[in-house]
Amino acid sequence: MPFAELSGLVAALCWTISSLMAPRLIGRFGTMRFNTFRILTASTILLSISLLTQRFDPSLWEHKNSVMLSGILGIFLGDTCLFSAVHRLGPRRAGILFATNAPISILLSWLFLNETLTLWQLFACGLVLTGVVIAILFGRRTQSHDWEQTKGRLSVGILMALGGALGQASGALLSKPALLDGADPIAVSALRVSTGAIALALAYGLYYRHRLPATALSFQQLTYKDALGLMTIAIVGMVIGMSVLVWGIGHADVGLVTTLSATVPVLILPGLWITTRQIPSFGAWLGAILVVIGASLIILH
Repeated sequence: MPFAELSGLVAALCWTISSLMAPRLIGRFGTMRFNTFRILTASTILLSISLLTQRFDPSLWEHKNSVMLSGILGIFLGDTCLFSAVHRLGPRRAGILFATNAPISILLSWLFLNETLTLWQLFACGLVLTGVVIAILFGRRTQSHDWEQTKGRLSVGILMALGGALGQASGALLSKPALLDGADPIAVSALRVSTGAIALALAYGLYYRHRLPATALSFQQLTYKDALGLMTIAIVGMVIGMSVLVWGIGHADVGLVTTLSATVPVLILPGLWITTRQIPSFGAWLGAILVVIGASLIILH
């Protein structure tokens, strides 16, 4: 298999690493502050790359409104919901629920683009939903790591993860016209992420800065290790992961690359095994595999 097609797997590995690093840092920073500075870091790097390599072109500015709205929905709302779910549910369950962005994309295309739903797509969506239910209900052991414990209401965590999936799916839908019109994918990502970064900075500065969770640390208590960890997540997850995926889509089969990038729910299980030293339950493996198979069928159809 060419390296370009393997880029989807590289992207999935990047997102798995950032998901495993996130829970500890979210607890120390607080969800909103963590996400704000993570996206600001990624935005700075993506903008620098786009400006230095002159990737901004007229085709992007023709679709600037839809791309910026994509950033609001996908980055500002979607990412904030996702990492709130990671904090509440842990990386495994949040990742499983976030994988529902594949069937949600089908639903949005049906509602807004008048695309028909085939029996094959409905079957694939059913596999995803079945896998999610199995992973949530039967994916925990009796003696679980802290990452498997629910912080707050389970229903709120589930809604946050589904909100993140909805934001991701709607954001991707809105950015699609610019990409189809020939806009540079890295420049599209830079505009999306920068718009999300501005919205996050405003929300944090005007509201959340004074309402940090009781468990979050002040800036004086945070260490260089915390700052380095946050920068690593921004670079590995947002910059490298996203850029490698975009490069792969431009140089290889789109369906295969995207399918390989959807393997995060399975890749995260060995990572959790190594990190927590607890073998994931049979329900966790079965649910994750069904989710990945269902998402793959949706993407490859």
